[in-house]
Amino acid sequence: MSFVHIDKEAFSALEGKVVVITGGTTGIGAALVTKLADLGAKVVFGDIQDPGLPLTDAPSHVTFVRTDVTDYGSVLHLFKRAWQQHGRIDYAVSNAAVVESGKLFGTGDDDDAIEKPPPTVVLDVNLKGSVFFTRVAVHYLRKSLALHGIGGNGDGTQKDASIILVGSIASLGEFPGLFQYSATKQGIMGLFRSTKNHLLETEGIRVNVVLPNSTRTKMVAGVIAMYEANGLPSNEPGDVADTFLYALSSDIHGEALYVTGAQTYEVEKSLTRVKGDWLGEALYEELLACQGALGSGDNWTKGQS
Repeated sequence: MSFVHIDKEAFSALEGKVVVITGGTTGIGAALVTKLADLGAKVVFGDIQDPGLPLTDAPSHVTFVRTDVTDYGSVLHLFKRAWQQHGRIDYAVSNAAVVESGKLFGTGDDDDAIEKPPPTVVLDVNLKGSVFFTRVAVHYLRKSLALHGIGGNGDGTQKDASIILVGSIASLGEFPGLFQYSATKQGIMGLFRSTKNHLLETEGIRVNVVLPNSTRTKMVAGVIAMYEANGLPSNEPGDVADTFLYALSSDIHGEALYVTGAQTYEVEKSLTRVKGDWLGEALYEELLACQGALGSGDNWTKGQS
């Protein structure tokens, strides 16, 4: 891993940029919306929950759109609203997430308990919602770059386009009890890895992922208490929001930014460097050959879905 120095003065480059965010009402998302608004960015954020303050009190360059990320039409509406309002979209942050409660395997000895399927809201929000978001984001970022991008037929007012996916410390480790949550956050890494190079090469869209350790939000209040009892580092929402701002305002791509104890580290490049040791050189060469054979998928996938 490598330590990331975040120059907050560089955040001024976000002034006037149009940013679409999900999960923007509370926690990390709310901190990001506030910081972007203070920087003069044009923010269109969605959430299933209304903001705490009256919408009439929000700055004129900040727009809330009620959004359910498990509903494809709702995600599409969020982006349509941003496009109708601003005629461009520079950046998109897929931040909406929930954590599971209850015990996935807690059926006991009673066969009746296994007849009822477990709730899947964690899968639907965290993973399906991120896939929906990324699909729609790519469409509108492509459209925006065509009209405003530097070079080609654009008017040259849009420097680049970027998507941020949001994983977790659970993307990296083993956390019994967070079974569905861990599956979704490791799934986010699969989405990140399959898009990070492909979307840059084919669409000119940078893709990065942010992986926060436990952060002081209502969602993980109980976890934070255990962290504190064991002397473990955690984050404030603003720490993670600053990492988002760094990823948006810089030209980085394909980076996985782990945030812990208010510090940020890039962890994907170091993992790539040791894959040959992890798998063994022969298996690693085979993996690379398989990736090369399948390529971008355009020669073997069918349809538009």
